[in-house]
Parts: sequence; structure tokens; C-alpha cells
Amino acid sequence: MGLLNKNIKEECRLVNKIKAYIPNIGDLLNQVTDDIKINELESLIGKKVPEDFRRLYLEHNGEGNMIFGVMAGFRWMNIELVINEWKSLQESAYDIIGDKDGLIKEGTFKKGWIPFAEDCGGSFLVMDLEPGIKGTYGQIITIDHNSSISYVISESIEMFFEFIEKSFKNGDLNTWQDEDGREIEWKQGHLFDYVIALTGTKIDKGTFLINGFWEEYFKDEVVNGTISTEVLSKRRMIFIKADMAKKFGVISLDILKNMINLKELIIHADDISSFEPIKEIPSLAKLIIGSKSFKESDLKYIYNVKELTLVKLKLNDIRILQDIKTLKYLRLYKIAKLNTISIGYLKNLTKLSLEDMEVGDLSYISALNKLTNLELKKVSIPNLEFLQDLKNITTLNTDTKADDESSIGIFEGMQKLKELIYPIGDMKIIKNCINLKSIGVDAVKLENLQCINDLNINNITIFNAKSEENAKSIVAEFEKYCKLQSYGWKQTWES
Repeated sequence: MGLLNKNIKEECRLVNKIKAYIPNIGDLLNQVTDDIKINELESLIGKKVPEDFRRLYLEHNGEGNMIFGVMAGFRWMNIELVINEWKSLQESAYDIIGDKDGLIKEGTFKKGWIPFAEDCGGSFLVMDLEPGIKGTYGQIITIDHNSSISYVISESIEMFFEFIEKSFKNGDLNTWQDEDGREIEWKQGHLFDYVIALTGTKIDKGTFLINGFWEEYFKDEVVNGTISTEVLSKRRMIFIKADMAKKFGVISLDILKNMINLKELIIHADDISSFEPIKEIPSLAKLIIGSKSFKESDLKYIYNVKELTLVKLKLNDIRILQDIKTLKYLRLYKIAKLNTISIGYLKNLTKLSLEDMEVGDLSYISALNKLTNLELKKVSIPNLEFLQDLKNITTLNTDTKADDESSIGIFEGMQKLKELIYPIGDMKIIKNCINLKSIGVDAVKLENLQCINDLNINNITIFNAKSEENAKSIVAEFEKYCKLQSYGWKQTWES
């Protein structure tokens, strides 16, 4: 009994860190949960939760309806929501990359990850009970809806509460009251804007001389021709637009080296002095380049990104991208003169999009056996034989049929398909694709609709309809065999 009382006192001290700033915090939190729910969670994940996490929920079961943001601006979830969210996230498409080697297990959402706080925008704070070989059991990690990179922000829940208290003390975290309740929020931005500081990475405080394009870009944060390196360190996204850049001539990317939290970079300006600074942005996860300055030799500067989009560039060979082990998603749009066989070397890809370009016979795609998503838009598809070995495909999205459909029976064996937006006429072809939710249908060759009666189709995209009335009649036919939640069509008739 004495040990239990001591544990409750310790837990109360965690919540008491907030009471100095919200005196009635105890009244705004949910009442205690019980061991049964916590035991249910442990049974699901197959691991024991740390004692400080258990004590936390035995004192208060998350935040109530009259307060938001107890967990540093994130909603503290009740145990029932934790369990439901955990179940949902097991099926999610997250593909996590740790910011430092060995701290976090990379890949899909792990069974030992407990989401306990959310920003209601798809991002979570997670207790990690399945850490990497250098990580700590019970460490707090980020799951960011806008980035695949995950960070360890605290070694325990108690240390995270100490960070919250410190943030209140220095004025970074504030609280305000309105008729709907009390809200806790950051003076500027979002918790994840402070993630670099939380990881213990040192930021050299100082200023950076700024002029031309960048002075205009950061005009609200420039003081006497300089900008704080602390401001730059919190920047998560940069978009260098072509129209804005034109009046400034050649643009240097050197300033990006100070943006240690930069996740997404979009470059459409045509006059860039050098792309070399890109390789010095370790946090960069998403890169989009549509600059005439970019040459094939600049591919060597692309490092550690997860998503890469190349737009209207002249490239011959991109096999150098195989050295980027983190690269999972590649989108190529209007790439001229590309030797498409070089795409087949990028065997770590899980998503590939080719649009409005010459794509050859597509046989090179058959080597990408990790692909789960494939998009082919405004391209010529010679045949479907390249799909033969792609057993992990869950999404195939096209806007036209193959020139030679003699191998269309391949779809019968692609049982992991969830979305097949391709003009299918004979529904018998997909009767074994038990995971299908969305399909494309050919209005001209439609037959054997009864074959989808046992599938859970809820969305259709109609190809080759002769009129809107024709398209609507096809929707009506499908509704006899499945419960459609949405539908649409490719308009091929004159309005």
C-alpha cells in the first residue's frame, strides 16, 4: 500500500507541473481509468507499459472536453482512444525514417508504439516500447503527418513533462480561455517546430546576412539585413517559386544549410547558382525540382530524401539515385530523353509515378518488386506483362488502357490490390481481388457485374462513357451489386 501511495504522489507531481499555469487543471482532465483498460492495451501490443505511463492514466484518463493541448499543444488522448488509434495505425501507410541511426526502428508503424497524444491533424506523440538498438524503452517519439522522419524527443514521459514545464516558464507555451474552454498552444508555430532543440542538437545562435531573393522571402523576419539562425532552424518547408525569383537573377541556396529542421524543399526557379547545399540538409525528406539550372550531374547532391519529384528536366540516366537508400517515392513528370531502363535500378522504391513522357516498354518496372503504388498518366502502355512479378502492388492508377491487353488476366493474381483505376470491362477478371475498394470500369465492354457481388467495391471511375447519362446508368448498374460511396468518370464526350 505504501508503494502505491508513493507512486500516485509521483504521478501527481507530473500533472502539478502544469497546475502552476492552469490552477484548475485537475478539474479539466478526465477521471481515472482502471487497470483493466491498461491491461487490454498491454495485451494488444504484447509488452508492459512503463510504470510512469501506467500511473499517468491511473490518475487521469486524458484531457476532457473543456481543455485542449495538455501534451505541449497536443491533445492528451484517453485510453479508449489510444487503443482505437493504435489499431488504426497498424494499417497505416507510414514509412518511418529515424533522424539518427539506431534510436528508432524504421519502416511501418510498429506494434510496440503507443500513440498517446495527437494534434488532430494526423501527427502523434508516441511512447516507443520497440526502440532501435541504441534507443530507450519508453522513449517518446514523433510521428509527423508531413514528414517520414521521426525524432526521439524525450527518454521518458516524465522528462517530457519537464520540457512542458520549462516551455511554460520561458513563455514558449501559453494558455488562453474562451467560451469553448481552455487551450494550450505555442507562442509561435507547432511543437514539431521545436523538435531539433528537444533532440539535444545544438543550434549556433547568431545571425545570417541576407539580401535579394531571401530578404524578400523572409521579409517579416529580417532585421537590419540579417535573420536569426534560430528562426532558420525552425523552418520546415521552403518553396522557391519561379515568378518570385525572376526579378532577383541567380539565387544561392547556401542559406538552406542553416535550416536543420527543413523537411520539404520545392525549387521551381530557373537560375540557381549551385545545388550542392541540398546535400547538407540532413532532415530533408521531400524534394521537388523543376529548375532549368538542374543538370544530371546535380543528382549526386540529392541525399537522404524519401520522396523525390523531378519536373521538366533533361536527364539521360538516373541510376545514381539507387544510392539513396531512403528513397521510397519517385515522381517523374515530362522528363525528356530519359533512358527509362535506369529506373529499374531503383529497387528500394515503393511508389512510382510516370507522367506525360516517353516510358518505353515498361519491362524495367518488373524489377521493382517492392512497389506498392504505381501511377501511369498520359503515357503509352504497350502491354501489361510488366505487372507479372509485382505481387505487392496495392494501388495501380492509369488514365488509359494498354495497347495490347492479351495479358489482362494478370490482374486475377494481384490479390493485394486495393485500388485498380484501369478501364476493366469484364468484371470476372477481378473476382479474386478480395481487397479491392476502388476500380476503373470500361463503359464500352462492361460485362459480368455479378462477379463483384462478393467484393467490397465502394468507388468506381468510369472510362469511355458516351454521355453523362450513359455514365449515370453505369453507376445505377453497379449499385445493384455493391454499396458505392463515391463515383466519377473521365469525360470523353462533348459537353
